[in-house]
Amino acid sequence: MVALAVLAGACSGDDDSPAPEPADQAGAPTLRQQPADLDVKIARVSGALTKADANALSKRLGRVVATWFDGGFLDGDYPRSSFSGYDAFTPGAARLARHDADVTTNAQLGSEWEQVVPTRQVVRLYVFAPGHRASGATAKVELVMVGAGESGSASELAVTGELYLTKTSKGWRIFGFDLHRSVGAPGAYVDQLRAQRDEQHGPSDKQGQPKQQKNKNKQKGKHDKSRRKGRA
Repeated sequence: MVALAVLAGACSGDDDSPAPEPADQAGAPTLRQQPADLDVKIARVSGALTKADANALSKRLGRVVATWFDGGFLDGDYPRSSFSGYDAFTPGAARLARHDADVTTNAQLGSEWEQVVPTRQVVRLYVFAPGHRASGATAKVELVMVGAGESGSASELAVTGELYLTKTSKGWRIFGFDLHRSVGAPGAYVDQLRAQRDEQHGPSDKQGQPKQQKNKNKQKGKHDKSRRKGRA
């Protein structure tokens, strides 16, 4: 087992994305919202990197995470039962990820959905760079997507948590993960973020004044959650 310290820090993205809606309930499912682009930023460096090195590292690590996002969830035609993305992992971590495919891929919903739109792809990097050289990183990730089935009904899948990355002879790879999977109605994840923000800071009106909370527990469908983690 390889140990890697996890740096503290929250990652919730910068924008609250509205939930997409199926365009035609009677016909083939069509999700109206434009796909969200991959958003990768370095949140903190423990050590030091030049701006050029930091930008290059952000792109490299972003490509690794995108390989998993795409292979495990976004690429390919739906409905489907086969998923990939394991090239982003070290061999040992890939075995663990395959074992936990119910969280590390969209295997559970792949056969039910006919269309998928990513509504949130956020990656925040916490980099270890002693001696001005990056040696490891923790990626806090948020991947949220909405899928529609044959009936046109839509549901939302959110996979969030942490990926642990190290530099290998084949480049940067994921050697561990601690991921949460949740399923709910479209918009439930953003509702959850807003509720957490309100709990921390208190809700406010448009003038920035605190306002009374109404229907505090009202959300667009409570998420069913599961968690998987492993390191190799």
